[in-house]
Amino acid sequence: MIAFDAPSREECAAERSRSNIPQQALVLLNDPTYVEAARVLATLTLQQGGADPAARIDWAWRRALQRPPRPEELTSLIDLVERHQNQFERDESAAKALLTVGQSPLPNGISSAELAAWTNVARVILNLHETITRN
Repeated sequence: MIAFDAPSREECAAERSRSNIPQQALVLLNDPTYVEAARVLATLTLQQGGADPAARIDWAWRRALQRPPRPEELTSLIDLVERHQNQFERDESAAKALLTVGQSPLPNGISSAELAAWTNVARVILNLHETITRN
């Protein structure tokens, strides 16, 4: 919580300082809680988001941000999922290592490479500034 400027618990803090540092992004990308949350979002995306990457990205984007992705955002994430899918198909052990983070059970009927690729897309969506701030 230090990366997010949490006050110490030794005394009451009526106002909290705010900063934007690289460690915050690293926590949101790599902390097991966030990796697992991304995997669960990826699972839901694959199960409920439609049949093609564009529909799935649109579904996940709307779920996280309550708006449709802009064309350039959609294009970037389609490229990202294709690159990661190819990478994880070549390196199944890397896909399995990513998917073992967290405690929620793995879904049946989804390939490790596909779920790992979509987990990384979900990690990007969950790490957007627009997702993590209230304003």
